[in-house]
Amino acid sequence: MQKPNYSILPSLNALKAFESAARLSSFTLAARELNVTQGAVSRQVKQLETDLQVILFYRRHRSLALTNQGTLLLQPLTKAFDMMTGVVEKLKKQQQDLSLKVHPTFAVRWLIPRLHRFQTLYPDIQVRLTIVGINVSFSRENFDAGITYMGEDRPGVYRKKILEERLIPVCSPKLLKVSHPLEKVEDLKHHMLLHNNPDLREWKTWVRQMGVRLSFEQGQVFEVDDAALQAATAGLGVALGDLFLIKDELISGRLVAPFGYIPAKTGFYYFSRPNFNDKSQAVKALQDWIVNEIDQELKEESGRNGNKKIVLG
Repeated sequence: MQKPNYSILPSLNALKAFESAARLSSFTLAARELNVTQGAVSRQVKQLETDLQVILFYRRHRSLALTNQGTLLLQPLTKAFDMMTGVVEKLKKQQQDLSLKVHPTFAVRWLIPRLHRFQTLYPDIQVRLTIVGINVSFSRENFDAGITYMGEDRPGVYRKKILEERLIPVCSPKLLKVSHPLEKVEDLKHHMLLHNNPDLREWKTWVRQMGVRLSFEQGQVFEVDDAALQAATAGLGVALGDLFLIKDELISGRLVAPFGYIPAKTGFYYFSRPNFNDKSQAVKALQDWIVNEIDQELKEESGRNGNKKIVLG
């Protein structure tokens, strides 16, 4: 395929000035369309005629008429500019696609059930979710933003705290009616502990913050929080659930908090984005929406659980 010789093309501004003037049959109207002066349009067209060594317009009193050479140039130019305009509009629309990497528990238990609210407010922003337990690395992955869990500050990355993780033991109401009902923390020794990671970090943190003793010999390990919580809902044992992210299950009664609602605080969820996305209106819209939704729900939750205590004896 022969390589195009772009060096023969005249100024793009001059071509645009000619196309507008030819289509509108007026330097004045072309100047208004291009937001320049009439003199600028006239000079651009004159330079184009000089570069091409042709006459493009018959200049009459208060009117323009295309020469044969002008007619020959106008149709392909108009088509070319229409094609470029269409491509640019398509690219701008694609820029509203927002790729988001999200921690599984946050995605499944909060974001996905509410995402339709955001899409209703911003129908032109298409959120594309990737749900993975490993935090996004903007230096190695092509994401616009992420919902990350814990982790450290990194150069070139903006992080905003959106939710503090607050864990409480939860289980199926079935476990309140068995031979060893869960009435105090000591009763956990008769039940399966459900873990969301092999190092048992969350249960160990809960025990330490609550100031109680607990054996971890009898337990089941899952890869993600949601699997452990599903197992708890099914009656397999006792899991730790974030007080905010499991509120629907607590309200419905699918899960109960046998020892009350005072949580262990174990870390934060963050809205994260690379610094170069600080001008993205789509990213800002999503961040503001998530922050506002969570703040409102936390206020509602505070009213529900303010007087509930925990039984440690």
